[in-house]
Amino acid sequence: MTLDGTIARHDMVKIYSNAQAISGAEDLGLLVGTQLNLSTHGPLGVATFSAPDLRTALTLLAEYGRTRVEFFETTISEDSAGLKINFAEAFDLENLRLFITETVLSGLFAAIEFFIGAGQFKGQIYFSYAKPSYWQRYHDAFGGNVQFNRSATEIIVAPCLLSVPSPVADARLHREAVAICEQDLEKLRAGETAKPIFSIEQKVSKLISENPGRLWTSNEVAAKLCMSSRTLIRKLALEGTKFQIIRDEQAKKQAANYLTDASLSVESIGHLLGFSDASSFRRSFKRWFGETPSQYLGRVRRTDAQITKDLKR
Repeated sequence: MTLDGTIARHDMVKIYSNAQAISGAEDLGLLVGTQLNLSTHGPLGVATFSAPDLRTALTLLAEYGRTRVEFFETTISEDSAGLKINFAEAFDLENLRLFITETVLSGLFAAIEFFIGAGQFKGQIYFSYAKPSYWQRYHDAFGGNVQFNRSATEIIVAPCLLSVPSPVADARLHREAVAICEQDLEKLRAGETAKPIFSIEQKVSKLISENPGRLWTSNEVAAKLCMSSRTLIRKLALEGTKFQIIRDEQAKKQAANYLTDASLSVESIGHLLGFSDASSFRRSFKRWFGETPSQYLGRVRRTDAQITKDLKR
């Protein structure tokens, strides 16, 4: 969490992953999204429910939505079919795709029903992924307006609904809340401008360190960085390093960190690092450190004991 109370994207990913693992509910995203009300979204929520009509509210959500979540690039357009809100993934959501998409779209749908009333929606809701096993629950959340395997994820709101007024419209409150949203968006833009330019080596290291428990291949990393494996290898060579060196360095750091936890066995640590068996982990460990995990632990603990002894003199 940052000093202004917001939660960084990578932290949100961890929170959502943990929530899924703990709950075991396959439709958790739908359950979460339908429980979110507009007030949970701070100034953006206030700007939305105090807006004069649904069109204004949806336009605000699309324009300032990234001040709340950074999972989607949201665009909005309007034609004779209605107002279309398109959701393009800001990065590969992988195993969280369904959960995050369900949470965001069911939350938005709840906001729409705040204006028009339950069961009054006219339009379409499209999902770019295949129909999940629990697809009937989508109809519970969205009604009978859902389609899967579409070219894009989007909500289309019929023209007849766009002028529906908010039941709690407040012009003064709306202006004040929009002003705060604009300030938040400017801060976000300023932060993006100030972001440092990372080298390819730093980008690879960051990706691997933020995704422990996986033995990355150069092809997988290259795909994440939107380049070919050959291009990745060539760029790393220009920076004077190799993919294997970077991967080994990150694995060494993770292994050394895990070894400080006396409750973890060598087999558990190997599994946490993505190795399928302990023998493979031991061989790699010896290549990294020049000694076995047991020898490494013995040496570190002797050193710690000596330091403690010296401090007591």
